[in-house]
Amino acid sequence: MNRSVTPFTTSQKDSIFTNMSDGVLLINAQGIITYANPAAREIFNLPEDTDDELSVENSLCQNKSNRPFFRLIQNDLKNHKKTDTTTITFDNGVEKHVLHLRISRIRRSGNEEGLMILAEDVTSSHNLKIHEKDSAMIFAGLIICICVYLSAWSLIRFTLGIHLKTSVYTLVIEGIAFLLFLEIIFFTSLSLRDIGIIPWPSKILKSIKPTFFIAAVTCLVLLAINLILRLSGHPVKPYFIGGSWQGAYTYIFTAIIQEFLSRGVIQTSVKSLMQVKYQKFFSIFLTSLLFALMHLPFGFPFMMGAFLLSIALGIVFEKQQHIWGCAFLHWSCGYLAMAMFF
Repeated sequence: MNRSVTPFTTSQKDSIFTNMSDGVLLINAQGIITYANPAAREIFNLPEDTDDELSVENSLCQNKSNRPFFRLIQNDLKNHKKTDTTTITFDNGVEKHVLHLRISRIRRSGNEEGLMILAEDVTSSHNLKIHEKDSAMIFAGLIICICVYLSAWSLIRFTLGIHLKTSVYTLVIEGIAFLLFLEIIFFTSLSLRDIGIIPWPSKILKSIKPTFFIAAVTCLVLLAINLILRLSGHPVKPYFIGGSWQGAYTYIFTAIIQEFLSRGVIQTSVKSLMQVKYQKFFSIFLTSLLFALMHLPFGFPFMMGAFLLSIALGIVFEKQQHIWGCAFLHWSCGYLAMAMFF
């Protein structure tokens, strides 16, 4: 038994186009936009209601970065291509979209009527792939640097029997941070804001009081531990490291560079790569473990101190989303701990 198929009514067709998540544009042979569904109006930032004719050139391609899109439409109109599928970046004046375009000709009775453009917004997935690629590249560079660093330390310390000053290892860690900074600038799409170096001013202001409060409490705890150890007869360093303020001044730069390496590079990259339920926890833990390994030449107690400090600073970084509060805590609490215990 044959059943007839009921055709869609005009209102049903309009409802389909209206509720589509992909943008639909109809363009006649003169390059005038004759129809745009709500998704297309949002993607291309077109006015909702207007009596004026909207040409592709004047309404979509005023921005120079959109000229490739205009040339694509022109070529399809002039050269009478059947279909074209491509991916482009479109700047609508508010934000940039990565669009997957499917372009088809519209025919009526064999005459060319124009083009239909189906625009799928793939910005989120495109940005995610780029960010994952950037994070993987940074993380690979970091692992290579750490392996070379520890291998060289093992060769110099245990095979050649050469004892280097701790300042040499500190300079090597800072050199690794500088190499990774160059990698981020020249080989990835990450901005300085993405890695927490240039935060929004509002975030800086909100983090000032909590940062100073945490620093004060931590320093008081360290002083109390030092006092308890002294009263109980445990051996504790009797002098302040360096004997002057010069060490504290120098450590400011060390704290900033190491926080850039730990939080801006390692923790940010690990969190982007680990698509798991507790990705923040694992990113903090793995970052702290790698940071502790980089301090292995300083001795096991120092390494464990660096591990615990990194755990605390990793939590602070997740709250503040910039490295500057962490750098201040690293400088104030870390330097005081070194002065009293290492």
